Amino acid sequence: MSKIRKFSLSYDGAEDRIAWDAEDLDGAVTRIWLTQRFCRDMVGALLPRLPRAGAGEIAPEHEAAVQGWEQAAAMSGFGKTPGVRTTAEATSGLVRAVHIAQIRAGLSLAFEFGAGERRNIDLSVAAVRQMLSVMHDLHVATGWPTAFWPAWIHGPAERESQTALN
Repeated sequence: MSKIRKFSLSYDGAEDRIAWDAEDLDGAVTRIWLTQRFCRDMVGALLPRLPRAGAGEIAPEHEAAVQGWEQAAAMSGFGKTPGVRTTAEATSGLVRAVHIAQIRAGLSLAFEFGAGERRNIDLSVAAVRQMLSVMHDLHVATGWPTAFWPAWIHGPAERESQTALN
């Protein structure tokens, strides 16, 4: 499989797992399955590596607000690409491990699954934030625990509207 050009996340109730569908430049599709526990651990590993503007210059008490604004900015470009369509020929497997590396534009995720299968997905910072937002929404929709998610995941506007309703 060559470089991934787009991906989609969805929840499969029969599997009780999140399906991460990835399409490469040649149109080949891979579906990797993420369990609830794996998602929690992956999010815990991703958050500290998430690049952000002004790192080191932001006072700790303003960190959540800055993260929220960056999250909102990333989501402003979300949803402009149609989702990945899976086929019967798609390679699939349950993810056993992910290796996360910093790259110039964001993060690289290398998923190990199946019998020696591996897929690398390079994500821009905006794509990482979009993926985190969708993954959070899937956790909420399925009733999976969300206590490990940061409060800024949906940006400042949603947080302010929730505060106004309380």
